[in-house]
Amino acid sequence: MSELRTRDVVDADLPAVLAIRSRSFGPLGIGGDAWWHRVSAETLGGRMIAVVDESDTVVGAGRIRPFEQAWGGRHLQMGGVAGVYVEPSARGRGVATALTRALIARMGELGDVVSCLFPTTATLYRRSGYEIGGVQTRMTYAAHHVRDLGPSRSGRAASNGLRPAVPDDAQHLHDLARETSARAGVSGPMVRSVAALTGMLERDELIAYVVDGGFVVYDLSEQAVTVEELVATTPEAAATLWGVVGSGSSAAPTVHTFLDPRDPVTLVLGGLPVADARQVPWMARVIDLGAAFTGRGFGRHTSVEVDLLVEDSDAPANAGRWTLSVADGRGTATRTGDAPVRGDAETHVADAIASDALHVDARGLSALWCGWSVSRLRLAGLASGGTSEGDAALDAVFACQPFITEYF
Repeated sequence: MSELRTRDVVDADLPAVLAIRSRSFGPLGIGGDAWWHRVSAETLGGRMIAVVDESDTVVGAGRIRPFEQAWGGRHLQMGGVAGVYVEPSARGRGVATALTRALIARMGELGDVVSCLFPTTATLYRRSGYEIGGVQTRMTYAAHHVRDLGPSRSGRAASNGLRPAVPDDAQHLHDLARETSARAGVSGPMVRSVAALTGMLERDELIAYVVDGGFVVYDLSEQAVTVEELVATTPEAAATLWGVVGSGSSAAPTVHTFLDPRDPVTLVLGGLPVADARQVPWMARVIDLGAAFTGRGFGRHTSVEVDLLVEDSDAPANAGRWTLSVADGRGTATRTGDAPVRGDAETHVADAIASDALHVDARGLSALWCGWSVSRLRLAGLASGGTSEGDAALDAVFACQPFITEYF
């Protein structure tokens, strides 16, 4: 087997990477060329990595998209792993594993404290410490029910200032989305950057409207409206925006939404969702526990101190014994010792029995971060040691129902 190494993708590599992508997933569709150049420009220069053989031929590549992701309502730097391609003739040689580990190391260097991806296969990413974090949910409604939420039918006053959004609104839309996720204390959703919003509005990729206290972004095609994002800070703003979405119910009788599964629309809509709700799983990984925990938001009435023992050879910033403390909505993570050496099963068992700290590997840590209860981690074989009191404390610290609205 030839020697493999990783390096940054440069502009001259892009035709080879695109060829591997086409051999792996088929050719780009309509509009694909513009998308390819856009994501390539976003990730060249440190966020796209290649695996090459001894002749420097590219046999695999992946990119790290820069995102801002809410956890407990506070926003963390997140690396979105996407575009992982392996040359079909090179599969089975460890290309994907080498690539994933290189991406994790690079995210640590870039300051991405957490990572997410939509997996084509779970096994590969689990080997590198990723675990199922949540789902992207598409709910479907009859458009006439959505239309009835509008101010003229719901009895609510219309929000002022309804107009199509323009590129100069990008900063305002970004700030509204950020403030809303912080207020709700949500975990998982990503806030589009100002640059991404500006480009979207300049290219007229989607339809967008803004009102006082909110905005909506949606697509209209094939007799259906698909709501990508709807942010409202007042009931009046929500009524106005939903009224716009449902206003074309005669021509587009179906409304799909990619929103928080607990978006308030569920509480006010006159009808139930159509039965074909769809969910796409996504996976998450902690890249830097200390920085991520310090940056995450927590319940203001949670006051906890608990120990955690983490084993993670691919992200050394995570490895060790930690004391996690939460008070007044903020967290601190203090490393108090080293983690056991990977593969030393007897040491693992002894540490788990002797220590009052829960012991997890990278997968267990990622699942814990995403709100999986310790009892479920134990049943899955992803946690050992610790105490029942410590389990309850960790459940309280990481309790959340994470979701992602944007597929990347």
